[in-house]
Amino acid sequence: MSIKQIKQQVVTRRAFLKTAGITSASLLLAACAPAAAPAPAAAPAPAATAAPVATQAPIATPDSVQPTEAPVATSEATTASSGTEKVLVFAAEAIGETLEPGLWNGFGNSNIIDNVYDRLTQPGPGWVGQAQPALAESWEISAVSKAYTFKLRKGVKFHDGTEVNADAVVRSLNRMTDETDKSFLKGMYMNAEYGNANWEKLEKIDDMTVKLTLKSPDAVQLHRLYHPAAAIMSVKAMDEFGGTVGLNPVGAGPFKLDKFIPGQEATIVAFDDYWQGRPKIDKVNFRGYPDEAAMIAAIEAGEVNFAPYPPSLAIEQFKKSDKFVVKSGSPLINIFMGLNRLQKPMDNIDVRRAINYAINRQSIIDGALYGLGVLPASFLSPSEFGYDDAGLKVSVYDPDKAKEALAKSGLTTPLEITFSYENNRFWPQIAELIKADLEAVGFKVNLDKLDASAYSNKLFSGATQLNMTQRSVWYPDPDGKMRLLNSAQATAQFETGVAKSDMGPKYDTLVDAGRTESDPEKRKVTYKELQDLILEDLPYVILTYYQKPYMFAKNVIVPDDATYNERIFLRAVDMQ
Repeated sequence: MSIKQIKQQVVTRRAFLKTAGITSASLLLAACAPAAAPAPAAAPAPAATAAPVATQAPIATPDSVQPTEAPVATSEATTASSGTEKVLVFAAEAIGETLEPGLWNGFGNSNIIDNVYDRLTQPGPGWVGQAQPALAESWEISAVSKAYTFKLRKGVKFHDGTEVNADAVVRSLNRMTDETDKSFLKGMYMNAEYGNANWEKLEKIDDMTVKLTLKSPDAVQLHRLYHPAAAIMSVKAMDEFGGTVGLNPVGAGPFKLDKFIPGQEATIVAFDDYWQGRPKIDKVNFRGYPDEAAMIAAIEAGEVNFAPYPPSLAIEQFKKSDKFVVKSGSPLINIFMGLNRLQKPMDNIDVRRAINYAINRQSIIDGALYGLGVLPASFLSPSEFGYDDAGLKVSVYDPDKAKEALAKSGLTTPLEITFSYENNRFWPQIAELIKADLEAVGFKVNLDKLDASAYSNKLFSGATQLNMTQRSVWYPDPDGKMRLLNSAQATAQFETGVAKSDMGPKYDTLVDAGRTESDPEKRKVTYKELQDLILEDLPYVILTYYQKPYMFAKNVIVPDDATYNERIFLRAVDMQ
């Protein structure tokens, strides 16, 4: 099949599936990635995880942001290496409305944030092993693992020429919960991602030293500090731009922002004074392609030369092209459904069991993901620390068991439920397949297709019955996924409702135990218990481990450690 035929298939398939309620848009999930947000009205939780300041769930942006027309594609990518300037044209699945580290929406925006800002720590080679020094050149940890003293790297400059110092670090990491800060924006919530809920205090010791004191030990704290949300920003920028600093980011990363059109595109340029050395490319243009056919056409025409979110249905054909290099990522991205027991009938365990057994996961992998997935066990994937394969016997397709469970629920069939999801990328296709599976065993499914912001708002208000999202590996530790079930997180309160259930304390105890324990073998035991509990209680139904593909033009050089799931670091990317 040719690329032209694939583009025609996208349109034809959309037209066909429209009669069944499917579209084939490709805007990637926005709020799911950083889903572990503290919620507006947090349920009581252990002190180790309770958020110090509750904020409203996403999404909020300054009123001054107005939609503009879509960017006009150019042939810049095809001519990028023909002159003196090396220009990478990055095909993002979407560009959200803000680059605020505390409130970004969409992976395209997180990719920009990762390259404009630096953090105290950075991942080791291959995303394994211990956290490595970044803006913090060294640190000392107290004997009880509750106090971290960071020595900052001297001579590092922000893009505005000001110095990276203790004031910048303390303010950057405290501003999301400090309503008196000039840059505070109501709705910021991603401080949970870098462990802020467990912080006793972060304080300046001297101009180049900061001390972080925790409420309880956290084996993952150094990893958490290289989450995108832990970006260190210029004090001058926070003062100058206040609550709109997310539209005017000033970091100390390898690239500085040149242009940002909210919802559409962004341009970043190499920062000559970057402390780890100037990037090899001069400029990166980020363009959002919310439609699969449009992205395919842009890739084929050479209008982009780096596509970390290419449409799955075109991957096999692109592999045959002599213009591109196509790679598939590790199966680390969980795609799953949340069964929100705040909304009946999801409070009924037999209903949740019926849903689990009703779903043909292989059909999803083949039909919606074009083979780019692995059959799942539980919340951790095979290459993650603590993975247990016992779930392979539970996360299975068994329609007879599904019918038995639904009958045992005592509810009248067909049982009507509403299934909410984002109306972009592969989500509509997956939803249609799930709808067919559920209706085959006795459900009546109403599909609730929403744009990214509407979905996020509905999800974090607890109004969905059945929802669907994904969780990527933002740092190499199982806590990054398991913490979604801690009652201090908005996901536990509103995505699944476990925080307000009898199971909440069990999840809290295990999640906290896994987080605070430093002995690897004891942590493995805890994470097996958590996986067993998830399979018994079914707050989530795991659909697949997704192998996200990425591709780039033959004249682009992308080191293996430049991409890791949704995290993309462009400093070492080069062009011939």
